[in-house]
Parts: sequence; C-alpha cells; structure tokens
Amino acid sequence: MIAGELEPSIRNHSLRGFLFGRAHAAAQGLRPGTDYDEETMFLICALHDLGLAETASGPQRFELEGADAAAGFLEAHGVADERVDIVWDAIAAHTSGFSDSPVYRRRRPAAIWIAVSGIGFDVAGGPDDFPAGFADLVHDAYPRLGGTRALTAVIERQATAHPHKAPPGSLAGEILRLRHPELLPFSWDIVVDGSGWKD
Repeated sequence: MIAGELEPSIRNHSLRGFLFGRAHAAAQGLRPGTDYDEETMFLICALHDLGLAETASGPQRFELEGADAAAGFLEAHGVADERVDIVWDAIAAHTSGFSDSPVYRRRRPAAIWIAVSGIGFDVAGGPDDFPAGFADLVHDAYPRLGGTRALTAVIERQATAHPHKAPPGSLAGEILRLRHPELLPFSWDIVVDGSGWKD
C-alpha cells in the first residue's frame, strides 16, 4: 500500500540505498544483528522519501512530511515507539549531511547513519564504491529509471508547486534557488532584513 504511493524511480532508489548501505557497512566490518539493527535500517531506507509522494501535501519540507508519514505507518502496524523514533530521526535529517560526522555516528544508532550513507551512495556515489559487479547486480534488480535526476525532478516539482516547503538551507530550497529563484517565498537575506535587530 504505502510503496504504491511513490514513483517507481523513488522506490528503486530507496531499495538500492538499503543494499548499498548494507554493503558499505559490511566493508567496514559491521554485521547486521550485532553492530546494527538491519530491519530498522531497511525501514529507514524503504520509507525515507515518503514525503515526495503525491499524498504528502502537508506544509512541512518533504523530509519532515516523510518522517511523519513513516511514523504513522509504523505505529499503525504495531511498531514500538523507540524504533519509530529512530526511523523518524533518520528520515527527518537524511538530507542534512550529518551521517559522515563522527559525533553524529557516536550519538545516533548505527542503523541511521548506515541507512543514510547507503542513500547517499545511491545519489552521489558510483560503482567503484563497491566490489566489482555489485552495483550491476543491484541495478539489475532495481534499475535507476533516471536515478538522481529523476529524484531531483520530483523534489523540484513538489517545491515549485509548494514553495513554502522549500525553506532556505533545505535540499528543496537549494533546488529552487538554483532553478527557480523567482518562486522563493523568502531567502536568508529576507529573514535577516526582517529581523527587529536591524543587523
């Protein structure tokens, strides 16, 4: 049901992110069930872009809409609060770039940064990041269908339809700033200029 809400290119991106994250973890000697919770990592990857579904019409940026949708879905299916919180945290921050930070890795469960790293490999990595032939196997099972450009187009489409969901500093905001600056409802300069401090 919930997977059907996403375009095939995004569903495949989510599943590739899981496989790439798991392979990257294995290359670092991390084992599922011992060093990280693989099921939680899968849930993060599988649900991380729910905020890009047509049904994600709320006022928040897509990462937060997706985190809320994932939490609601998991709670409706009896998933425990602690796991829901981990999934929510990961999805809400998955575009922030925190996953490479040693402090973030020390403070958050490994399932989060492994999932976010895998998602990142699918966006900005390449076949040389994995053993020879591994990426081909993943792409045979889950073709790119336009890959990162298709993902960007979905984010851009949502942001142009709802510019308030693309605040400064967000991924959607950056896409709007570069491609549709005329649609930005506000920028950092507008925020600063509107301050009562008159800085």
